[in-house]
Amino acid sequence: MVTPHPLYRDLAGSDEPRRLAYRRLFEDDLSAELLGRLREGANGGFVLGSPKFERQIAAMVGRRNWKGSPGRPRKETDVVGQGELAL
Repeated sequence: MVTPHPLYRDLAGSDEPRRLAYRRLFEDDLSAELLGRLREGANGGFVLGSPKFERQIAAMVGRRNWKGSPGRPRKETDVVGQGELAL
């Protein structure tokens, strides 16, 4: 049997005002920035939250869960030996 959740029932005392109150919860548009962050997180499997929250989740799952820098890490170069050819 399906029954309404207590939080939904607490929105109003009767059905019609309850439905109106529930619809009002979704009237605000999301900003383009927030919508972009939500999409990026969902598509990439990233956590959306504060840096502290991201670190907590990363510790729980055992891997990084935020977007990294693209490309391979740069090699460290030997500045002293550059430009000289050994013959």
